[in-house]
Amino acid sequence: MTVAKTGRQKQREYFTSHFQNRVRKQNDYEPLKGSRARERAMFKLLMESFRDKSTVIWKSTFVPSEIIYALDAIPLYIESFSAVTASMDLAPDMLQAADRDGFSKDSCTFLRGIMGAFIKDILPGPDALVSTSYYCDGDPKIFDIFAEKYDKPHFYLQVPFKVEEDNAIDMLAAQLEEITRNLAVAVGVEFDPDKLSEAIERSNDAYRHFKKVMELRKMAPSLMLGCEAMDYIAAISQLWGSRELPRIFRLLCEELEERAEKGITAVDNERHRLLWCHLKPYYNNDVFNYLEQEQKAVIAFENVNLITWDEMDPNKPFRSLAAKLLASPGIGPAERMTKSVLGMINDYKIDGVIWTASWGCRHFNSLSQMVKDGLRKETDVPFFILDLECVDKTNYSKEQVRTRLDAFLEVLDEGGL
Repeated sequence: MTVAKTGRQKQREYFTSHFQNRVRKQNDYEPLKGSRARERAMFKLLMESFRDKSTVIWKSTFVPSEIIYALDAIPLYIESFSAVTASMDLAPDMLQAADRDGFSKDSCTFLRGIMGAFIKDILPGPDALVSTSYYCDGDPKIFDIFAEKYDKPHFYLQVPFKVEEDNAIDMLAAQLEEITRNLAVAVGVEFDPDKLSEAIERSNDAYRHFKKVMELRKMAPSLMLGCEAMDYIAAISQLWGSRELPRIFRLLCEELEERAEKGITAVDNERHRLLWCHLKPYYNNDVFNYLEQEQKAVIAFENVNLITWDEMDPNKPFRSLAAKLLASPGIGPAERMTKSVLGMINDYKIDGVIWTASWGCRHFNSLSQMVKDGLRKETDVPFFILDLECVDKTNYSKEQVRTRLDAFLEVLDEGGL
């Protein structure tokens, strides 16, 4: 007797075939062992989310994945779904589906992509949803839409703007505990504090390895390509608290240490060291091949990979997670981000900053000019705001982007502004 396939099984097969096609494509560089382990772990996580028996909790950027792993559930950082589909060349169809359904083109293409994926029925449906008030103001709104469409509960984490106030950590910790317990009820499990403490310990293990990676990347010339390093944002957003992340970061750390001992660098004759702020285009690596391979202008570091918090206390999990969230420089006044960018400029011997202004990102696009103005008072390192679409390849012009990058590189060659 033939057994009919469920919706999730069909979705799983759909993504498996497209992922295999992507893997067959020739890489622009030889990935590190940690990077290959990261990609396998992320694909496994996505495939697990398509299993009928899996409990899937959609999360926005700053929802700590540790609380989700503590519930034996799968955290799905929903914006990363659009990035994955862009890398598989599936995003154009998703965006067109969202456009036909009347979803505004003025909005973020990450969120439009998710809406299109829903319309095309290729999303692993959530058992619950959690969003935060930072960074993205669109997340809570679209999560409300999906909560209604899937008839699932949506929990909202209000992050205080005044992060330095005495009660900020306590207020956020109380919300995190309440949301975690409500999530447990929503997905039908009993919350076990010991499981959360174990997830915190795994995060601490990964944290120690990645702190070493951050130190190793201060070396000049650079030990790894920034193009490769930027792909770790998805793992950082979804794998904290998982069993896989400590091993991934350990492998990355060990290989960079080996490269440092053998004098292996990302490119020969490094010309400039750049700091990349915000996200990257996920549909191709043209920008990075041009900068790093052709122009020898290496992305020495990127703000999405900056660890800003202290090691957490497993005995005080909610307070530790609250402190971790509030340590983000993207929360609060623009001066916090300015100070953070200045610190990276100094630590990583940066010659120039590229800040991407991706379509529809209100928070980071408005923040960019304020940070640029703030840095002028502290440093003469050139700061370049690059309009660059991250998901929609039809809104990308290779020639225009290269022309603007050439002008920026000319400024760097002349020693800055």
